[in-house]
Amino acid sequence: MFMPLLSIFFYFLSFIFSLISNTIHPLKRFALFSLITGLIFYALHILTIAIKIKGFPFADVYGFYSLLGNGMLTIFLLLSLKQAQIQNYLSFLALLGILSTVLVLPAELSPYKSPLYSLHITSALFSYFFSLLGAAFSIVKFFVESKLKHRSLEGFFLPLYLIRNGERISINLAFVFFTLTLIFGSLWSRSFFGTHWISDPKLVYVLFLWFYYAILVHLNLIKRIKPKNLSYGIVVGALFSLLGLLFVRHGF
Repeated sequence: MFMPLLSIFFYFLSFIFSLISNTIHPLKRFALFSLITGLIFYALHILTIAIKIKGFPFADVYGFYSLLGNGMLTIFLLLSLKQAQIQNYLSFLALLGILSTVLVLPAELSPYKSPLYSLHITSALFSYFFSLLGAAFSIVKFFVESKLKHRSLEGFFLPLYLIRNGERISINLAFVFFTLTLIFGSLWSRSFFGTHWISDPKLVYVLFLWFYYAILVHLNLIKRIKPKNLSYGIVVGALFSLLGLLFVRHGF
């Protein structure tokens, strides 16, 4: 557990530096460097476990949430390279890193060695990830449109074309990965339980999410939904995903 503790330490440094950088601006570079260093140590820990057990590293919600949180952090860091304004919120990203990495400490290692299980869980991870990312873009879109309406462009601002593209790409990828989650889940279930489908609450809920995003994506493709309603639908989809993440559990 040495590397996760190092990761938490550097995330904490980033959090402190980012708070102080409001008055001492050069410290923002140290905050960014510490954040990246924390993420590297976390990634090394995950990679070490995956190589050791030769499969997906975790088998419980703690590990899943930890990977999801650090994955979101990675995307926001990459976006910050193109939109430097995101770096004004390094304290929030550092806090996200701390909370996500703390969850890896009690996480249980996966007992499943099947590549199909690894593909199933990895697809699920990406599907929830892009669902939440789409909602983040939609919320920022509402914020930016409000600022444009009131002709107040001070503070945080992203180009609308970038936000709209982010929304659409995110929900398309969420739908693709929910599809892959069901396919790989069916194949793994066949090899592990002897049947392609089991009446498991988690799988039933993922099927519901798949139908929801299938409708949303296709309404957008055939242009039968207004941009504002699409954004509302994306936020609602993320809320459904969060409900699934927090409250729906496997029955086995």
